[in-house]
Amino acid sequence: MPDARAALRLTNVWKSFVGVAALRGVGLEVRAGEVHALLGENGAGKSTLMAIAAGSLRADEGAVEIDGKPLTHAAPSEAQELGLSLVYQHPAVLEDLTVAENIALAVPAERRPGLGRADAWAAEQLAAIDARLDVRARGSELSAPERQLVEIAKALALDPRVLILDEPTAALNAAEVERLFDRVRAIRERGTAVVYISHRIPEVVAIADRLTVLRTGETRGTFDVASVSEGEIVNLILGRELEAVFPDKRAARRDAPPLLELDGISGAAFDDVTLSVRAGEVFGFAGAEGNGQREALRALAGLEPSRGEVRCNGRPVRLDDPGRAQAAGCAIVPGDRQREGLLTSLSVAENAAASSLEDYTTGGFVRRGREHGVLAERLRSMAVKTPSLDADVMTLSGGNQQKVVFARALLSDPTVLLCDEPTQGVDPGARVEIYRLLRSLADDGKAVIVLSSDAVELEGLCDRVAVFSRGHVIATLEGDEVTEERITGTAISSTTARREAGGAAPDAADAAGTRRRRFLRGDLAPSAIVLLAIVLLGAYTASRSSAYLTTINLQSALFLATALIFVSLGQLVVLLTGGIDLSVGPLTALTVVVLSFYVSDGKSAGAIVLGFALVVALGVAVGLINGLLVRRARISPIIATLATFIALQGVAQLLRPDPGGVIQSSYISTMQKSVGFVPIVFVVAIVVAIGCELALRRTRLGVGLRAVGSDEPSAHRVGVRVTPTVLAGYVICSLFTVIAGLLLAAQVGIGDPTVGGAYTLSSVTAVVLGGASIYGGRGSFLGALLGAVLVTQIINAITFLSLGQAWQYWLPGALVLVAAALFARARGVRVAALAEGA
Repeated sequence: MPDARAALRLTNVWKSFVGVAALRGVGLEVRAGEVHALLGENGAGKSTLMAIAAGSLRADEGAVEIDGKPLTHAAPSEAQELGLSLVYQHPAVLEDLTVAENIALAVPAERRPGLGRADAWAAEQLAAIDARLDVRARGSELSAPERQLVEIAKALALDPRVLILDEPTAALNAAEVERLFDRVRAIRERGTAVVYISHRIPEVVAIADRLTVLRTGETRGTFDVASVSEGEIVNLILGRELEAVFPDKRAARRDAPPLLELDGISGAAFDDVTLSVRAGEVFGFAGAEGNGQREALRALAGLEPSRGEVRCNGRPVRLDDPGRAQAAGCAIVPGDRQREGLLTSLSVAENAAASSLEDYTTGGFVRRGREHGVLAERLRSMAVKTPSLDADVMTLSGGNQQKVVFARALLSDPTVLLCDEPTQGVDPGARVEIYRLLRSLADDGKAVIVLSSDAVELEGLCDRVAVFSRGHVIATLEGDEVTEERITGTAISSTTARREAGGAAPDAADAAGTRRRRFLRGDLAPSAIVLLAIVLLGAYTASRSSAYLTTINLQSALFLATALIFVSLGQLVVLLTGGIDLSVGPLTALTVVVLSFYVSDGKSAGAIVLGFALVVALGVAVGLINGLLVRRARISPIIATLATFIALQGVAQLLRPDPGGVIQSSYISTMQKSVGFVPIVFVVAIVVAIGCELALRRTRLGVGLRAVGSDEPSAHRVGVRVTPTVLAGYVICSLFTVIAGLLLAAQVGIGDPTVGGAYTLSSVTAVVLGGASIYGGRGSFLGALLGAVLVTQIINAITFLSLGQAWQYWLPGALVLVAAALFARARGVRVAALAEGA
């Protein structure tokens, strides 16, 4: 039983967005050892209130206490330290990180496992909720239900004193929901306070002890769940009595013409699907999650590869890409509106009009007046609540965002509307509005296909339902057969029979194939390709010139490559965060210039030490300036570092208008020492690159760098300190660049303000050749090292191959294009598609 101690208390919380009040003096008290439901319509302020409790948002006014201690800063990491964990409605799963890395990143260092058992530890966290996922799979490979399970595992791994579940079951099937509820009951018995946000009232009744209702940003009361009925709860949420949930179905018209006909279509997860959907009907896709129904629906929208015959209005059509599918009359409302349904950086109007811009365009220009007039009427008819058409779409509630996605699909005037979980995460009132919309579309003669994990929804809405099992349609229910019991019973019994009949365990060849595909999609695959290019280019050049493999040439080439390696390692650190540093070239030159004043013959040891200290301080200062311009001043990384580029060039020219100041000969000889033809500094660079690679995979800073570049808002939500991480990235980059400047000084031997300029583009070329993503989150230090070697090798080989100097630009450019295409192809190949082609 819950005790009287408040584990979470929010007092007089106010929050507004763009002048619109989301919360008005809200208070909430959740006791230790209770499940407390927080209910309200979309836009009532539930998620906003919990984001404030979790430190993800800053309240305009009010106070938050967690386990009796005040939350003093709006920082998820502080809320986690106080014992609060939040499962977000839209999972903060970072796509470029593995499942194990996602879970480990979300917990403090003291709870994290040792490096050797991170995967096993993550598997244990998933097993606690009976989730069977590959812990080495990247977030980008997970389905929506799998992402939700990872989000739940992350939260429970914290062993929180307060657990907030924001629509945790939206993407889960019935069995997964029950396993989650078992886990929630267990932690409640241990004294954990659980805040449960859901629009599914039966779930609230099944799991909650008390409930609090929010309406229009204000608290409308707190009640014992046992004292109110489901109907009363709905009325409290809406502030009115809800009319019939499902609209009346029309009498079946078996003679209605088929608008969509599928004849033996097959894909990665479905096979030999044959069915037709008539004009004027709502057709359901049902089945246990993972049985091919979702892939089949997405194939009809051109989002999944498929083969077989498809006819729309009696005409054969190809649905091999979304544009062609839309042209054929098939529009989709995707199940994951955050990842696929919304253009998150655009306005409400831009989102709604994205698929029908040609209707408002004259001579290539959008007629805003006509566009806004049509959009305003459409959104008004769908009761979309938005401050204006120009408002950021992400400021809308989940239900209103879903209506915007519907509006975009309908503005393309589809013949067939495909709906993947159309009411997922929306409140009862919005759900009823969506049901009426779908039925009215069918009544207007369109075909509507609805995929839903809710059998009650399918029963109340659909005229016919196709039940999928292991990729096949094993039954089509019609009329009185469309009941919750028949839908669920058919799916479960058929799935069980099929699993008993076949399906051998994966053999060694399957396991090897999985490992091969994972390597091809991984960050180290490009390194192997670049290494092969180095060997082939070296062999070809050696066959054309016997002088290529001489000791002096190899030693010189490797020494030249070492400076570029260090610049490239630094460039990769920044690139991982989603940024770029254009100032690396001038920084190497300025390092050489500064050293020319202090590290020269006749200078004292103290002067030499001062020179080294100055260039290190210079690196730290430049890194901090770049980082602060990007994070605090909010200037684009390209603009910020370009400004630094110009400033550093100017300082170098000011200090040394003309080359001068000879570098100390003993310093040069020390830097150029070799073992055979291999410079010692080259060996050091390899060791540093390996150490950085390990740190990238095994340290919080390394994983944090990749997390920020993968998805900055999600990284912030799981507790990554984004600004310090980005600042650290720019400082590390500048320090690596200073090391390159130390090597460059030994190469040129004089304080020349013009040297090093080529390093800016060369370093970017090297890291891209090494497989780094220019968007952040992906990359390898070993790949950057090999990319730098290849770029230097190309420049070196041009002389021996008697090619013009232009080739030193053409060859790397061509290789970058080829490499980018190869890496994108390798990472984009779907496992199932590969298996299909085997």
